[in-house]
Amino acid sequence: MTTLHHSTSTAERRHRGHRHVPQQASYSYSTFNARDVDAPWRDMTNTFTWVAEQEFMDGGKRSVKIEDWVRDQRKVVRPSKEVEYVSSPSRPRAAAKLRREQWEELAYMWEVEAEQWMRQEERARRVAHEREKARQRIQDELRRIDARLQQKREAERLEREEARRKAHAETREKERRDRAKLDKLILDAWANYEACWSSLLSSSEPLDFKRTPWPLILPPRNTEDITQDAIVGFLFSPLHSHDQTRKERIRSAQLRWHPDRFRRFLGRVPDAEKAIVEEGVGIVARCLNELMEKEKNIVTVMT
Repeated sequence: MTTLHHSTSTAERRHRGHRHVPQQASYSYSTFNARDVDAPWRDMTNTFTWVAEQEFMDGGKRSVKIEDWVRDQRKVVRPSKEVEYVSSPSRPRAAAKLRREQWEELAYMWEVEAEQWMRQEERARRVAHEREKARQRIQDELRRIDARLQQKREAERLEREEARRKAHAETREKERRDRAKLDKLILDAWANYEACWSSLLSSSEPLDFKRTPWPLILPPRNTEDITQDAIVGFLFSPLHSHDQTRKERIRSAQLRWHPDRFRRFLGRVPDAEKAIVEEGVGIVARCLNELMEKEKNIVTVMT
């Protein structure tokens, strides 16, 4: 037995460089490697070969059978604890521990992922909150801008209304002043018209186109300025002859401007202007006759 043990030690030292020494690692059933389990049996084969060679060299002498020695070596030389643990299903506690460690690792991974997800959710909530605050600030600023614009528009509207009111007031004032000037002009023209006719009847002064008392508000420059509208504006003005009707005013003017009646004044007119004075008198007479016809037609229709 001593020699056997010595031989065994020598065989182990001889084949130590060829033995597979499993590394300290944690294996699972899913990562099982059959080569790790077969490693001790490969050593047994080498040892069995060496013993057979020694027996042949010793002439067949041996104290124990080779098969018994190999079986004894199986008990001595075993796979590492990690390989036996992985390859042997007869260790339920170790398997349960491994499953528990796997579940703990999986739970840890889930916890890490959950924490990352919670951080992402928190960041998303912060970003959403900041965006909402920015949107609210923008909306507040837009409301302030809109309020300022509304105030500006309202101020501009009030300014426009005030400008229109002032312009309307100025226009009315200007019209009033113009109307007052026109009324004064009409009254002065009528007074001058009556005074000229009185002077024309009572004196024998020379008469020309400019001195002729034409029935117009403004003295005519030539016969083209003597129109029916101008005569109507002068004769029918409500500022004079309040006791006379339109028809009476026309009749009074006809007595003055009838060509046969006015011929008595033509002797005072210079020969150079006699033709233009006669033309002007004829225009006035025709306009008065047309106005009288219109008045008669109006009276006929009303009756």
